[in-house]
Amino acid sequence: MFKLAVWARQIVRVVPRSPGVIARGAVDDVSAWVDKNVPSLKGTFTPSWWLPNGHLQTAYIVMGDFSKVDRVDYVRTMLRLPDGGTISLDITPPNHLELPADAPTLVVCHGLTGNANESYVRNVLNWAIKPQSEGGIGARGVVVNFRGCGGTPLTSPQLYSAAASLDLNSAAHYLRNAFPQSALHGIGFSLGASVLARYLGERGEESLLSSGTVIGCPWDVSALSHALEDGFFSSRLYSRALGANLIKLFFRHYERNPRMWEENERLKDCVPAMKNLRSMGNDVRLKMVDEVLVSNVGGPRPPWPFNSADDYYQYAGSHQLIHNIKVPTLGINAYDDPVVHGTALPITQVQDASHVYLAVTGGGGHLGWFDGPMKGPKSKGRWVVKPMGEFLTAAARDLPPRAPVAVAPGPGPEWATVTAKKEEMWMPPELEGWENEVVNGMKVDIPEPSSSSIGDSEGFVGGAPLTPALSAGVLSEDEEEAEMNFDISRSDTPVAHLHGAWQWVLAPPMICQTGAAPSRVGWKVLCRDEDTNKWSETAAPQLQGLAKLRRRAALALTLPIH
Repeated sequence: MFKLAVWARQIVRVVPRSPGVIARGAVDDVSAWVDKNVPSLKGTFTPSWWLPNGHLQTAYIVMGDFSKVDRVDYVRTMLRLPDGGTISLDITPPNHLELPADAPTLVVCHGLTGNANESYVRNVLNWAIKPQSEGGIGARGVVVNFRGCGGTPLTSPQLYSAAASLDLNSAAHYLRNAFPQSALHGIGFSLGASVLARYLGERGEESLLSSGTVIGCPWDVSALSHALEDGFFSSRLYSRALGANLIKLFFRHYERNPRMWEENERLKDCVPAMKNLRSMGNDVRLKMVDEVLVSNVGGPRPPWPFNSADDYYQYAGSHQLIHNIKVPTLGINAYDDPVVHGTALPITQVQDASHVYLAVTGGGGHLGWFDGPMKGPKSKGRWVVKPMGEFLTAAARDLPPRAPVAVAPGPGPEWATVTAKKEEMWMPPELEGWENEVVNGMKVDIPEPSSSSIGDSEGFVGGAPLTPALSAGVLSEDEEEAEMNFDISRSDTPVAHLHGAWQWVLAPPMICQTGAAPSRVGWKVLCRDEDTNKWSETAAPQLQGLAKLRRRAALALTLPIH
């Protein structure tokens, strides 16, 4: 059947043998519910005549100009996590606080080295945030920019990976607390789909997301690696490009704060190894970078570090957790995907599970599914938005919010005034030439937590010691005002700025294959004090990290120093 799918472009549907119900107290089972509400999966998919195979579909994502379609404006909320890391939540529409309290919230995870401005992200959010009268679902869209991505500062020596769901877990807790009447629906693309599938499998019945949509998911990461590294063409094109992107991401942040890496006894050896990989040019491969970097700093300790990239790949495969996904989840993969090989899809695992419905198209490439004409506005259209829209429309209508989260303020790092030399500061390229001014900093003297600290308020299980961080302000001698987040935020939405302590969320442990799992998550929101113009952190969930900046006002830049 799959061989026929390659040629006839049929959509193969893989469903559970014993499907579970869509929600507690519901009558419909997952398979019948998806069949009824997502009719586009019962037909066929025909790619654009000028993009007839997976390689061309995938290449067009990079080569096509998507800047003039699917405009989406965001406001940004930056969360400081208890291990010292930072993630950014880009939220659309900018006036989302005016939406009804029960408006659905879409929680989006981007792909490797991606961000909220990726064309595939904007493609679905541009539709979803439209009111129902205009064909949308009136949703709030929240893109989780992972550590170091989309202008998010890297404030701890920990990156993100296909196997690290901790930051999505923190974001989900924050959003459930901030919008308690809103159901959260997860959407993941590529690596972000792996993160989402892993979160759903780890959380099981305790998931804070009411549904999941996983697009182009690399379910079996070991099989993905073999497909990328063993093929003559794939290794020289896809593996090289993905590896080079990770190297660029690392050095972009390393050069802003080399001491965070060089003075860390556990990680200092990875710096010369990464410099060696950078010198290899076109000979570098993704697995080489995973061997040096991701297998060491791609997630919390434990289960990181891994002994090798192969060990990390074996752990990372979300196909091993499909049986524990307990909310309706739609997966869509293309058989001709050159990155996620069609022969490595989790057919048996889906059939043995209860809540995952997998659709496999013959064509589409990796996150492509272009089916429009060669020219004109419809040339950028993606077929995959149609089944995604049908699924999300039904999910927003039929799936209620999950259980509320219990949140309590708790102790965190103490604040103290610090100083730093001007050359130790980093500013984004958009602000080069602006004058620096140190505002305040964070003094950290909390030791690394151990497993015995579960249940107390002194640390964060599974994390690392907090990295000292500096909040730097910038001011412009030429501009009267500016917006933080640069071209990402385009809004005059008024924002109130309050202060508070860390917020800790007591949560059941997640199911992990190895090592300990965090029993608690927490956050602070980075915000500006209107009276002092100083940047600080707050737990107030209603705050959005957007402020109009006047002369001498501080801009939200957070950078680590020692």
